[in-house]
Amino acid sequence: MLKYEQIALQINTFISDENYQAGDKLPSVEALKSQYDVSKSTIIKALEVLEKKGSIYQARGSGIYVRNPKRDGYLNLFSSSGFSDEIVGHSVTNNVLKVAEVIAPKEVRQKLKLEEGMEVYVLERIVHIDGNVLCYEQSYFNKEIVLYLDTTIAEGSIFRYLEQHLKVKIGFSDIYFTVDKLNSDEAPMLNLSVDDPCLRYEQVFYTTTGIPFDCSQLIYHYENAHFYIPSQK
Repeated sequence: MLKYEQIALQINTFISDENYQAGDKLPSVEALKSQYDVSKSTIIKALEVLEKKGSIYQARGSGIYVRNPKRDGYLNLFSSSGFSDEIVGHSVTNNVLKVAEVIAPKEVRQKLKLEEGMEVYVLERIVHIDGNVLCYEQSYFNKEIVLYLDTTIAEGSIFRYLEQHLKVKIGFSDIYFTVDKLNSDEAPMLNLSVDDPCLRYEQVFYTTTGIPFDCSQLIYHYENAHFYIPSQK
């Protein structure tokens, strides 16, 4: 975990320990810099993480304010974090259906900016939250970034593995989503019926240096998946 991510966690704990409520004003950047004995740039990056997660709101010229906490069990629709980091306090388990090395399909090559004939890892799994089906996931990983992947790794948090073991610095993502209906292949995987509603969610993840390394397609269970968006002006 990078230093600014550690500080973000510490500031979040500070908010809880000091019993800050929504609308309360936090200490200034300079005060936080002194409190945690780190550089100003580290504090700024930490605050950006918290703002992206919806924990705080920064008003230029006014200060840093606490936001209402996210409702329990809800996913940040625009997050670049993994499920385990998003749904804290709940059991997230993965039923891995497939992990293999394949030649990247044309559409995947375009999204991951790969040459023809290059191999990628493909992963298929069913994600459960507290024993209930959350979504079906199919992901393709650039093997030049994700050097190794197997079933054991895929049963856990892939992003933690990438960050902690492969030292991949995960940056940002592009997200597209569509409300649709399930077909005959998809419905059984989610324990639903054909033509039941679903949310189709496509996300391409990039490193901090802008290299695409993960192209994912997810189909969410309409009853078990709950989302929120921490928007700002």
